[in-house]
Amino acid sequence: MADYYTPTVVDPMIPLAAMLPIERMFLAQVFDEELTSETAYYYSEEGASDLISLPSADVRAALDAATPETSRLAQKLIDEQPDAILGEDDIDLDMCGDLWPDVLQDIVRRSPDLDHLTVTMAFTATKMRPDGFGGLAMLITAATIRSESTHTLFDRFYKEAAANGEISHGDS
Repeated sequence: MADYYTPTVVDPMIPLAAMLPIERMFLAQVFDEELTSETAYYYSEEGASDLISLPSADVRAALDAATPETSRLAQKLIDEQPDAILGEDDIDLDMCGDLWPDVLQDIVRRSPDLDHLTVTMAFTATKMRPDGFGGLAMLITAATIRSESTHTLFDRFYKEAAANGEISHGDS
């Protein structure tokens, strides 16, 4: 059985002042975090975490600086975890892979110093299998999150080549 990995890099480094405390707490659980005095670098050698746990007391304190209008993460927590936020147990968030691009976009939207972030992901596996390799590129601006995987890129190549009569069939 193959093990699958998704090394990921977020670029450029994000100014600490651009992040709300709840976003920083969240991103530090989803990715590995390296700090300088003014910035945070987010990456993951194996892939972003889909399931994270946040201490409820820390979440309560971090939410004081956030509003649902400026942070989709704050809105999600308030809407989906109101009892957990007021409790003493950790708050478990699942499917973080669906949420972290929105968190990064919210940071770009509010930041006067960032007009975009890029996310580069490599798909790798411990065995040489066709479904275990490739990648994904993402460009996050205040207005849009654009992403494309190597699989969708190949699909476009196949359609173009077939339309030009270069190949008779092909798909990934």
